[in-house]
Amino acid sequence: MTSFKDKLDKELGEAPRFSQQLQERILHNVVQQDKQPRRWQYPAIIIGTVVTLFFLIVIGPWKQEDVAKYATIVELAQHENIKRFTIAQNWEEDFFKAGRTGWILVQQTYKKDLETTLIANTLQKAVISKKDSDYYAYRDVWVEFDNGQVMQLKMFLNDGQLAFSDRHTNIFYKVTDDDTASAFIALMQKDEKDISFGEMLTFLIIVLFLGWLLEKAIRKKFSIPKEPKYINAGHQSTTYVAKFIQGAALILFNIYGWFIYTAAIFGFLAVATISTIVIDYYYGREEKRHYISIGSFIALVPLIIVFIIYF
Repeated sequence: MTSFKDKLDKELGEAPRFSQQLQERILHNVVQQDKQPRRWQYPAIIIGTVVTLFFLIVIGPWKQEDVAKYATIVELAQHENIKRFTIAQNWEEDFFKAGRTGWILVQQTYKKDLETTLIANTLQKAVISKKDSDYYAYRDVWVEFDNGQVMQLKMFLNDGQLAFSDRHTNIFYKVTDDDTASAFIALMQKDEKDISFGEMLTFLIIVLFLGWLLEKAIRKKFSIPKEPKYINAGHQSTTYVAKFIQGAALILFNIYGWFIYTAAIFGFLAVATISTIVIDYYYGREEKRHYISIGSFIALVPLIIVFIIYF
């Protein structure tokens, strides 16, 4: 080692490799870089969250364009075959909750000939009338015909009497045949979903318990430490900002009732979990902290599917 150093000194000389001025300049630059505040690393995550959720809600695939080829729903039901229809509970007249199959939660879908024939007969026996104050909103009915035309109808009841209001034309109809009206109302009541608070609470407890078990198993498998929770101040502040925006979006969704749309649910959860994965990977990839986020995301998908199918 000594002989090698002697040879190297002879070749390069024994003078310092860096001058005193150069050493001071390098040290000064390093100190200045450490003093500079770190810019927040994830503006794109927040922007992407807001833009994606706005995109899903405003121009989502549950929107349908009505093609008014017929003046009344009676004429449409007489000339076109009904392909399918969905019905959702809704006692609010200003908001419509039924829609395309698979895109809206808590609704019943009907495709069988017996069911489509029943609603066709019901609409054919409706007459244009004046709305009485005794009628109250009961259901939302979304009807799709073979020609691609769609109707959005508000279903009203009044002491066993059935009526509809076309949201496209604002025309009010009363069903004149009592037997047909009774059969249609019976179909609605027979297939009515009644989700209790106990069922929702049980499902939530199961999800939280499975999430706890999954996190514990992943931490043990890959030796991921639980403490400290945050790698540094940047990790903590970035996580807090992301959770604040997610909470604000959650409140906004609840206020406007957007969580009835499956696309909105998947979009919200996907953006939230992917943001968490990116943050954990950036700050804690050496400790494999992002494995927990990835595992939670993979387990979340089948749980959402079970929720949609059951509820």
